[in-house]
Amino acid sequence: MSSGQAGAGVTEPGRQGLWLGILAYRWASYVWMTILALIAQANEDFARPGLAWTAIAITGLWTLWFSVTKGWERAPVRWIDLALAVALVMVSGYVMEEGGVIHGIPFFATSYPASAAMTMGAARGVGAGLASGLALSFALVASRPINGVPLGDLSRSQWAAVGNGAFYYLASGGAVGLIDQVLTRSALELRRAGEDAARERERAARLAERESIARRIHDSVLQSLSLIAKRGAELSRKPNVPARDVQELARLATDQQRALRTLIQSSVAEPPTGTVALRTVLEAAAFGVREIPVAITAVDPIWLPSDAVEEVSAAIHQALENVVDHASASRASLFAEMDGAEVVISVRDDGAGFVYDEDRLRTEGKLGVLISMKGRIEVLGGSMRIDTAPGSGTEVEFRLPAPPTTEETP
Repeated sequence: MSSGQAGAGVTEPGRQGLWLGILAYRWASYVWMTILALIAQANEDFARPGLAWTAIAITGLWTLWFSVTKGWERAPVRWIDLALAVALVMVSGYVMEEGGVIHGIPFFATSYPASAAMTMGAARGVGAGLASGLALSFALVASRPINGVPLGDLSRSQWAAVGNGAFYYLASGGAVGLIDQVLTRSALELRRAGEDAARERERAARLAERESIARRIHDSVLQSLSLIAKRGAELSRKPNVPARDVQELARLATDQQRALRTLIQSSVAEPPTGTVALRTVLEAAAFGVREIPVAITAVDPIWLPSDAVEEVSAAIHQALENVVDHASASRASLFAEMDGAEVVISVRDDGAGFVYDEDRLRTEGKLGVLISMKGRIEVLGGSMRIDTAPGSGTEVEFRLPAPPTTEETP
């Protein structure tokens, strides 16, 4: 798994914060770039002011589109972003008066291009961040000859300025890439810890179930078998055994055989490799919801792939939080069953209900249902349906493809 992919689909909170920080930096550096351009215009430092302001306008439109469409999530867009940043650095030398780049800071070759290196680092890790910073560094060196300043004419201090800018680009991309790798590793460790905890809870549930079965066997079957043995011994000492007594003894033995078979068949099955019991996922999702009672029912053993557990649990928990925060309900229930080739999970409440309108939710910016619930389930190939109306409670139904049948672990 490459860096930045651990949270594919719905992004982890840590990486969401990283992207938000890079986006804030991008906009702040664009504003600063525009201010520097205004200063350069006032000082008549532009040889080609029309091209300079055209480049600023294009950069602004690109930044707006990049922000609105979340362009950082798509690899082709990230490469275009880096190419534009490299072009901006070189254009900075072309639009300034000849020799201007060594007498002041070129307005394009300052902070804005670093956002492209940060974006690549956040998406692909340290290597991509450093490579992007290196590309920007080469562009920074090339901006000098483009501005009419041969590299051989640069003084030691002017080379130091170039080196300082190159270090800035390399450090920006590499540092953000390192942060991304730390977030990725932390997310993987957290996911593994959650899966381990889920397996431990499932193991504890199986042990508890086995102990319960053992108690039921002791309290019913074994005591009945002891009675049968005692009664059989009594009958064996009689010279003549009535057929009715033998039939009664056989009936009792048959009843206990049936009871024992039922107990054995009701024991908890071992989960297939790479799966977690859905009941465990339901219990994890309901954990911490104390404001209202939550009943949990799962019909037959149902398994979920381990890599889907986090998203499903989060979607169910969000649904329960919505019940607590908005439904004015007195109780809620989680119900799971198999429906053909699909796993069906229902979250029901007896609350006030509401008018469900996805378009209105998007318009009002209320995206919790669409992103935290529907988005998570659709990433897994499933679907969500909400059945509600004012005064009639709410049912949220999640449907997921059933995991392929695998050989159970011994």
